[in-house]
Amino acid sequence: MARIVLVLARLSIWNFKKGKREEGFAELDRILNSATRHTKGFRGYISLISKDDPDASNILTLWQDEETLDASEQGVYKLAISTVQDFLESPPQIKNFKVFSTELFTRSEFEQSHY
Repeated sequence: MARIVLVLARLSIWNFKKGKREEGFAELDRILNSATRHTKGFRGYISLISKDDPDASNILTLWQDEETLDASEQGVYKLAISTVQDFLESPPQIKNFKVFSTELFTRSEFEQSHY
């Protein structure tokens, strides 16, 4: 059976100083919305705000291949850290993944199929 990898993903786990998540995360979002748009191999991102920890958030970025994932670490990821370092409690943790499958729905598609 052939191994198919759709894209690669980097999960970055951001822990902000107490009360600084909103401001720090706004900067991260600004970077993702600008710096990644024309970055080779960038395929998208998902931002996750912790419901349980008011000072934490996770960002999942998607990359075309190993080369662009590695290059992003010296580009977009490095820019993000340097921009928000004053808001961080500690450097973000990262974990890399191979995306096996994904399915996302727009709200209207989900509502039509579930209601």
